[in-house]
Amino acid sequence: MNKERRSREELPALRARRADEFRKEVVPYFRYVLQSGGLVFSAIAIFLISGYVGLLTDMPAGWPAAAVGVAGLAIVAVYTPLRTYLQPSDTIFLLPLETDLADTVIRPRLRRAIVAAGARLLVAFAAFAPLYVRAPETASAAEARPLWAVGLAFVLLGGCSSWLAWQERRIVAAALRRFLRLLRWLAVAVMTAALLLKPFWPAAAFAALCCLLLALVVRLPARYEVPWEALIAEEGATRRRWMRFLGWFVDVKTEQAKPAKRDWIAWTADLLPRRSRSAWTYLYAKTLVRGEAFGAFWRWNALMAALALFVQQPTIDLIIYAVGVAAGGLQLTELGRVRFAESAAAVPLSADKRRPAAAAVSRAAGTAAALLLWLAAALPARPFSAGAWLIALAAGLLWSGWLLPRRTARPDEDDDED
Repeated sequence: MNKERRSREELPALRARRADEFRKEVVPYFRYVLQSGGLVFSAIAIFLISGYVGLLTDMPAGWPAAAVGVAGLAIVAVYTPLRTYLQPSDTIFLLPLETDLADTVIRPRLRRAIVAAGARLLVAFAAFAPLYVRAPETASAAEARPLWAVGLAFVLLGGCSSWLAWQERRIVAAALRRFLRLLRWLAVAVMTAALLLKPFWPAAAFAALCCLLLALVVRLPARYEVPWEALIAEEGATRRRWMRFLGWFVDVKTEQAKPAKRDWIAWTADLLPRRSRSAWTYLYAKTLVRGEAFGAFWRWNALMAALALFVQQPTIDLIIYAVGVAAGGLQLTELGRVRFAESAAAVPLSADKRRPAAAAVSRAAGTAAALLLWLAAALPARPFSAGAWLIALAAGLLWSGWLLPRRTARPDEDDDED
């Protein structure tokens, strides 16, 4: 009995110790991130700040402020992370203390997550508010409402979304959990549009009613006290994202990745010839298209292409293209750090062909992405020198098709252990 009471008292200290261990594991790498990616981050920051100031000083008459505001604020509102630092072993050692874990560890973290969600949405609205007031499309709506009340409404909306996300995690039925999450996302988008574009006080009442209905609906299904598997999986995914980001700049130990089907792109690896000399290339191609790195890679390129198509200003499009190709190529270098299972050593394949195969897959993916991003950025740019865009394409292909593949093909100290 005393041992169990002592374990309950140590639960907050255990979570704090794990959070501190994670910070000690991640923070030392940021020195290398700043050294390797400082120029890229500076370019992105300059691009964002200059674009924001340019919009404030010279707002285009047709700038879609309503769509940008609703989409941006809704995305921030549905982003509801919850760090619990739970590990798979906790289902054995901490499961007997489930109620105490919920009271002493998870609920304080949940309160912090709710406050953080409201603060994030308030900051996002504060950044959008100057554009909201000046854009011709939304100026009349902004004048008809007190901005402080709109900001307060978004703070409450962010906190409500975070609380609803916690209740969704606790739902037993996976299909129902996904349905309610999708329902929350749609409701948040509708509430955001109402708060920005419709008469404010009726919109605020509508948002409050929607939150109340969602709170009632989400409490009806059977729920876990602590959703162990969901929290452990979410914590693992967060750690993998951190390590993958750091891996763009420096070699780090990686968490075990969860494979994805991605039928829309996985078939490309099956086009490779079924020969022993192509075996390493096939393995790396499948590893890339079904791994988490490719998910980040294609989402990044899709975002950059969408920005280029949306902005349609030649100089900014060129900056977007350069940043997109530079950062996207760095993501592909993670392929060189992939380690296969120990049983792969028993396969009769030449080890010296492993690195060139990884470089070949990186080259194919990088050049294809550079070409597609160039098409999205260059073709809509009308009054701009074709020579400059051809030089930009050549530089992008050189970066993605030669420089980074050479880095991937270069052997490292761990290759002796394969």
